[in-house]
Amino acid sequence: MQRYLSEIDTVGEIRQARRHPIGKNYLWVLVEGVTDQKLYTKLIDGNNTRVEIVPGKDNGVGPLRNAMLMLIQETDRVIGIRDADFLHLDEKQETIDCLFLTDAHDGEMMLLSCDTAFESIVAEHLPRERVDFKNFRHKLLASLAFLSGIRWHNSTENLELNFKGLGLNNFYDAINLTLHKAQCIQEIENRSPTKRCSIQLDEIDLKINDISDHYNLCNGHDVEKAFAQHVTEANKSISNTKGVKDTDIGIALRIAYRKEDFATTKLYKHLRDWEIQTGQLLFSTP
Repeated sequence: MQRYLSEIDTVGEIRQARRHPIGKNYLWVLVEGVTDQKLYTKLIDGNNTRVEIVPGKDNGVGPLRNAMLMLIQETDRVIGIRDADFLHLDEKQETIDCLFLTDAHDGEMMLLSCDTAFESIVAEHLPRERVDFKNFRHKLLASLAFLSGIRWHNSTENLELNFKGLGLNNFYDAINLTLHKAQCIQEIENRSPTKRCSIQLDEIDLKINDISDHYNLCNGHDVEKAFAQHVTEANKSISNTKGVKDTDIGIALRIAYRKEDFATTKLYKHLRDWEIQTGQLLFSTP
């Protein structure tokens, strides 16, 4: 049903709620998607805080920004949280003051960057890697840098490449954490008939050559898929072991990620600063 909704629907619901004696006291935190809503509902837990998705035809940050621009003209009781995407790497800022950025590329990467949360899922699914889980994480993210570089190049150059529903099976060796670059390019180009130009392997390599910040380079959903595929392949020899889905990894990360982990982020500090500036309370504890 949600695919037929737009930012106008969310704005309308908030306007209607604000006319109600109870709803007028709500603080609205607007986010991009379902997994964002699940995460931030857990972390931003004030009695009057309501975390709402802003749906749209193509999802992403566009509908969220449109909704924010409409609502901040009417009330000071609304903020938004968006994926930073490549803004940190591009050294750019979000221009809407009360629309806050994740520290990493997206919410999923924020969780993956947390040692406690990542060690937890490694211990559950890959116990032999737990002792050196940080090195395993580095290899996992590095293996996806080329794909992430294509995403980044598409973002900066507006190439109109189609990544929707992209899987890794045709170009990623999950057991060895190796991405085959030429096959990756072919897969993305084949699903992008309206692309503005072809992807050049050397150009992508050059773009990511000096990038060490994989937390802002990599897409969290790609990492969850690669992790799930690696676990499935690594555990094939174990009897009665079922495959793991990327959504399972996402759920496990959200469960393992604690409020005290969130409290170490820049995003949390920005939200607390907003509380001080406005006198509003987003969190249940001061």
